[in-house]
Amino acid sequence: MSRSVFALLFLTACGPRVNDTCATSRNGTCDELVGCALGTDSTDCDATCVEGAWSPDLAAVCAHDLAAETPPAIDPAMGTHGSGGLVGTWDGTVVVRGVYASQEVERHYRVYVPRRYDPDVPTPVLFVLGGFGADLYWLAEFTELARTADLNDFIVVYGHPEWRDFGQYDVFAWYVYRNAYSGEWEDDPDLAYLRAVSDEVRALYNVDRTQTFVSGHSRGGMMAVIAAFEMPDVFAGFCAQAGSVTANSYDDRMRVLAPSHRFGAYVLHGIQDPDMPVSHSDALRDTLVELGWQEGADLTYVRLDGVTHDWQHQYNQQMWDLLTAHPLPLQEAAP
Repeated sequence: MSRSVFALLFLTACGPRVNDTCATSRNGTCDELVGCALGTDSTDCDATCVEGAWSPDLAAVCAHDLAAETPPAIDPAMGTHGSGGLVGTWDGTVVVRGVYASQEVERHYRVYVPRRYDPDVPTPVLFVLGGFGADLYWLAEFTELARTADLNDFIVVYGHPEWRDFGQYDVFAWYVYRNAYSGEWEDDPDLAYLRAVSDEVRALYNVDRTQTFVSGHSRGGMMAVIAAFEMPDVFAGFCAQAGSVTANSYDDRMRVLAPSHRFGAYVLHGIQDPDMPVSHSDALRDTLVELGWQEGADLTYVRLDGVTHDWQHQYNQQMWDLLTAHPLPLQEAAP
């Protein structure tokens, strides 16, 4: 976008800040820094700054004009107005239900808060869920999402699955199969965990209620889809890398839920993935399209040749741009 187009959009959105106290104001020429002080020939200079590319002698005037504009007001209802939390990386725990509804277990999580966090501004949050056997302690390295958070001013929450019995061995893993616990899909103890962690983070920080997202890789990608569909009041969209909805028949559940609000969906898979064939993400994309999602609008599907079973951090910004372009309607967001 050219500077002149940006200026026009900015001035249109924010409204003009008119100051025509210069003696030669409204003569059709921007006289600031010539015969007028900065900011005193607003009508003429605003018109000049949006007409075309800025000449060298007008660059400072136009830049000053834009910087002096009042930014759009932020709806305070969007934020949770948390009482205050640490900046940087810290670990926490929550107590939630376990495999059985009567069971309570302690679960861990990790939070990364950029140093530019501003408690006066509702801040987006991204949950990150690792794959089969993955704990929270290496997810920051694996995904490099802290760098993306620094650039875009959002909070990262790294989820931690339980150490669970899988027959011949124990491993960190999300419950993405309904028969792994007591109850139906909505009774998944990992959903109770994600909601409890979200509540904790919202109590500590001024979280943007319309922009909390969930992402995951492999089994974590499966959990991200489940969380987005089962908790639409919390999560405004998901990213699933090397995930699936057919391995556990969750695609049937998606058709039952068929949400009216089509949140942002970002799907990525390596064509040479030996652990989770790319056909699983093909099926996820097809199910979403069947339910009304549109590629190029609220759905992005990235199919990568030469890529195996890894998180593709070079697409972090593209993922974030897609998700934040589709915030949750405020009236549908959890308090």
